[in-house]
Amino acid sequence: MQKKILAAVVASVMAGQAMAATVVDNGTDKVTIGGHVGMRYVDQTDGKSTGDSSRINFGFEHKLTEATTAFAKAEWGFNVTKTDGEVFTNRLGYLGAKNDQFGSISYGKQWSTYYTVAGWTDVMATTGGNTVGTYSSVGDALGTARADDAIQYNHSIMGLNISAQAQLGERAVAAAPFTGTRDSSYAIAASYDLPMGLSFGAAYNQAEVKDLVLAVNGSDKLKAKSAVIGAKFEADKIYAAFTYAELRNLGDDYLGFTTDAQGMELYASYQLNEMFKVGGGYNQLKDESNSAVANKGEIKYIPVEVVYTQGPVQLSGTYEFQDSVVAGTTESVDDKLILQARYYF
Repeated sequence: MQKKILAAVVASVMAGQAMAATVVDNGTDKVTIGGHVGMRYVDQTDGKSTGDSSRINFGFEHKLTEATTAFAKAEWGFNVTKTDGEVFTNRLGYLGAKNDQFGSISYGKQWSTYYTVAGWTDVMATTGGNTVGTYSSVGDALGTARADDAIQYNHSIMGLNISAQAQLGERAVAAAPFTGTRDSSYAIAASYDLPMGLSFGAAYNQAEVKDLVLAVNGSDKLKAKSAVIGAKFEADKIYAAFTYAELRNLGDDYLGFTTDAQGMELYASYQLNEMFKVGGGYNQLKDESNSAVANKGEIKYIPVEVVYTQGPVQLSGTYEFQDSVVAGTTESVDDKLILQARYYF
């Protein structure tokens, strides 16, 4: 049993996929445990080490019929350097059922429909993936990241992948100017995989927030809209992807709040051998609103990375060539060096 678990761990890491060790698999029931412990050093933190999105997850499956399987997953993140306060945070928690012919339906906190396309460029070891509307302080609540309270349908047939999502019930949102209540949200996505490894896709997410504490354009309601298109290519040792997004009513640490923004991401990597991979990309998110604000914010940087993988260990070094500007300032963000170590289990 131990040899089988270790073999699964090594094979999963070498493939560069989310790993999990199978601890039970009797043909009817399956239980997996996965995650990683990670540390990183950023040269802008005065030498202090920080956690690297460490997490642990549990997956469960039960075969109801030959073609239908019930499933559930729970995942928590934890901060290995925190000495007080809340150490664990919930990342995922959902359950559902999948059928070979009709697809899957699931409910809970899960990776969003929007992410099925936007996530194609969110693959760097330590950075990237933050300029096409996926992540923000309200990404989970409004349905673009790890969507809260989401019911989701997914199906793939003859290369066509479709996804639809709705967030059920109201949820408080506590991030200016979204401070209020999410009233509703929905998302749709579709992509098509060609045999040679090329894929094309598009996704759209819309969420309505009501009872705003801070009025937007004189209204106590707003609709946050995110639309993304993308393309990716996977073949042998090469991975390349591109995403472009049009965003409305966006809140971001660099941009502040803007009614109109455009974002794009590029990423490409080459697997040199079984242990080393090199990659690079480009991330930009620009405020395109008609606001009279003199100093608009912008995210703009080029990350370059080297990733080393040996068994369950991943080491990486990333350098960000920065040209970003925080909204309301005139100073550019400094370049950044990030060193990372992870142990997968």
